[in-house]
Formats: sequence, C-alpha cells, structure tokens
Amino acid sequence: MGVVGAGIAGLSAAFRLQQAGFEVVVLESSQHVGGRMWTEEIDGYRIDVAAAMLPDSYHEMQRLIQDAGLSNETLPSGDTYGFLRDGKVHRFGRHALKDLIRTRMLSIDSKLRLIRLAVDAKRIGDRINFRDLSKAYEADEASTSYTARRLNQELFDYIIEPLSVNYYFAPPEQLSMAHIYLAVREALGIGYFNAPTGVSFLPIGLAKQLDVHLNTKVTSLEEHHDSVTLTYEGPDHQQHRETLAACVIALPGPAVADVWPGLPSGMRTYLSGLRYSTCLHVSFGLTQRPDESAMWICVPRREFPDGLGVCLDHNRAPGRAPDGRALITLYWPTKQSEALIDLPDEQVVAAALRDLERVGLFPDMAKQIEMTRVSRCRPCVPLTHPGSIAELRLGRDSLSPTSRIVLAGDYFSFGSTNSALTSGESAASQLATTLGHPVTGPGQPGTN
Repeated sequence: MGVVGAGIAGLSAAFRLQQAGFEVVVLESSQHVGGRMWTEEIDGYRIDVAAAMLPDSYHEMQRLIQDAGLSNETLPSGDTYGFLRDGKVHRFGRHALKDLIRTRMLSIDSKLRLIRLAVDAKRIGDRINFRDLSKAYEADEASTSYTARRLNQELFDYIIEPLSVNYYFAPPEQLSMAHIYLAVREALGIGYFNAPTGVSFLPIGLAKQLDVHLNTKVTSLEEHHDSVTLTYEGPDHQQHRETLAACVIALPGPAVADVWPGLPSGMRTYLSGLRYSTCLHVSFGLTQRPDESAMWICVPRREFPDGLGVCLDHNRAPGRAPDGRALITLYWPTKQSEALIDLPDEQVVAAALRDLERVGLFPDMAKQIEMTRVSRCRPCVPLTHPGSIAELRLGRDSLSPTSRIVLAGDYFSFGSTNSALTSGESAASQLATTLGHPVTGPGQPGTN
C-alpha cells in the first residue's frame, strides 16, 4: 500500500492503514514530514510555521493522538481571542457568551443580531464538519450576502471581516459563510490544546511508527483492475516503478492531477478551480513579555488597511518562548503577503515592524527584539468561495467508492489540520473496505 505525501493527511491515512494490517510505505518529496504542520526551533523559540491553533473541537485529532501513544505530549493552551477596535483590544475567551454580553466592542443591536448567526449555525448542525462539507448547502452563501440579510455593517466590520482575514487570510468578499459557521460552532468559546515541542509533535510521532521515505517525488500513478503502478524519483535522482495494491494521494489539490492522469473529470474540475490563500508571517523573539493576555489579536480593516493577525505565541501555547521572554508573530492576509513574499527577509522584517508600529499594540517592541524569523506559506489554505460547496459535491460524486486510488486533503472540508487528518482516516477506511480488510472501532478504518 502506498501513500503519496507525508503531511498530516497522508500520515493519518498511513497510520490507520497500518493499524488495519496493511504494509504501508509513505513517499514524501520534501526533506521533512508534516507539510504545513511543522515547527522550527531558533535560539530557544519554537515557531509553528503554518498550522498553529488546535481547538478542543478537533476530536479526530485527539483520538489519533491517543491511539498513537502521544497523549502525554499535549497540554491545555491559550483560548482567548482579542479584537481591536478604536485602539483597544476586546477579549473573548472560553466563556465567550459572558464576554459578549459584557463587551463594549459591539452595540446592543449587534449583540442581538448575533443570536441570528448562532441560530443559523445550530440549524446547519453536523453538516458543518471536518469530514465533508458537500451537504452544508446553506454555507455556500456569500459572506456579504448573509451579512446584508441577517446581520449589520458593524458585525461585518468587527466580526465577519476579521475572522475571514485571520482564519483564511482572505477578505470576506471572496468567501462563503462556511468558515464563519465553523468559528461559531468549533473555534470560539472553547478550549485549546497544543504540545510544548510544537505542532510538529504529531506528524513526527506518527512518522516514527511508519515507513517514510523523504526526498522521494512521485511522478505518476496508474490504476489497474487489481493494482496500482507508481512511478517515482528517489534521492538518487533515478526513475523507479513499483506495483502496489492501492494508493492514497495526499497532496495539495492542484498537484493531484499532475500525478494521477486518470483523475475523474468532476474532481479534476473542482481541484483545478481551487484557490489557495498565501500567508507571509514574521515572528519576533522579545526579551520581555507585553502586558496582554490574548493569544491572538484580530486587527480589522477599520483599524488597518486589509487587516492583520497578531499572535502572542507565548500565550497561545506552552514552550514557544524561553521563560520570561515573548514570541509575537504578525500575519498578513493574501494581498499583502503576495506583495511582500519575494522580498529579502530583512525587507519583510522591516515591513512587519512598520505595520506593528502603525497598529500601536506594542510600542516598545523594537528595542526588545533578539530573534526574527520570516515564514512563507504558499499555498496556505483552500478558500471556500460562494458556490464551492456545490462544486465539491460534484467532485465527490465523480469518485468511485471502489477505486484503488483514493484522495486525502483539507479541500474536502475546511482548510485545517483536523480536516486534512480526517480525510486521511476516511481514505484509509475506504481502501480497507475495498480490499476486504474493514476494521471497526474508535479511530480505526471502518468507523464513521
């Protein structure tokens, strides 16, 4: 059995297939596992270079962590978001409803209108999930259309827009309501967890239990009635060909057609139309911690052109900064990221400092910097634009449930590590059933 890609989707698929009794080999083109779920350590600071937040609603991830024997590596982490308005940070933590009632960030009219959003999110129910968005028809509505119909301008400016920029690194005008419903149901007002060693603890922990080959690029997959032919280029730069029983493709959406010429047309159309955000972010290690309790501050366009995200990583998760020191990361949305991403690091750092100074959150920060790191994430997360759920539904319908080539990736639901992980488990379950090895039980192939 083969798995193409050692991100969290591929590794979760491989782990579950191995659990089901299959021999599995994982082929990864880069020099490390994890994909966008990776952590770098610099001078005692741990920087999660892409994925960062792990909410308690990631039930599938927590189950996999337990099954892989990694539960002792995680701890509860920060759970407070901040929203900037008129230069003041308004905080919402685990008790978000109480915070919402008390906050001065929103008018009474806006608070009452938020009840509509909560009711609509509840009405959709479990159709908003990390496994498959294709049945959440209502979530295909444009954010702008929904706001005009159910909310108001204040809520658009200080809730919808900053959540869009900070979840998807894209403006709400380009997005459907899917990510907002997700935030209401699965991210705000709940607890979070993480590992002191960084989010890469999970892919590294899984890879240690699997047969993973790095620097190995798969170039082609061909399906036959009883096997799959896989062609790849290894570290020796030579072409190799293997015959496998089946294979999981766990690559970013646009790369799937490059390795699978037989990709069904419906899914080919969906994946070719996928748009991904770009995220450029700069991390600063500081000698002192600022007096701020939020783990993440959403800066709306009303406060800064095109919006920003500012993460206080030392509040977000344990182990991110040495004792008494701070780690602060500025995140630009796609428009600014694309404008800056090809510049030298020193120019990107200078731009980040200018923008933080303009926002005015940490006035003395520049004097305390002892470490900087620029991280470039392209592609970052797939964007759920209006109509994308209908396109996903057509793509899924084109896939054969008995195919020996199965897809895994966060493009089946939200752009998140848990969506990617869940898709990997679903792929493993499908192949196990196809090949006659269904295994049922918590966290194993065959479980819905």
